[in-house]
Amino acid sequence: MESAFGDGALAAVAREDLADAAALVAADPARHSGRVHDLVGTPITAGQVADRLGVPHRTIALGEYRRRLLEETPGLLPFQPPMLASIATGIRHGFLDGTTPDLADLLGRPARDPLATAVAAASATRPETSV
Repeated sequence: MESAFGDGALAAVAREDLADAAALVAADPARHSGRVHDLVGTPITAGQVADRLGVPHRTIALGEYRRRLLEETPGLLPFQPPMLASIATGIRHGFLDGTTPDLADLLGRPARDPLATAVAAASATRPETSV
């Protein structure tokens, strides 16, 4: 598995948890009026995802990642390569690993395990290998 994230972590959240949080806020908007919820999860790294998948993780340079986005990834809209490169830069340099209890407090339960969610998503798109 390759990524441009280096050893950086992302405070990831399962979409289902964000949907649950949105539904809770929509069900009682007055209760949340004037509040800001920082909906972040447990920080995970690409290395952790690779370990759980049982594959090696190799970090690629940010410039190489940007080049691949621009030259080898068909179908991206013009704003997407710089946006994705910016996200990778933020992860790599530790700007997206902060966490708060806001999500669990809002949900009234622990958030889903983002590592398990990331591994499931990666497994679903994993190329088949011939034996």
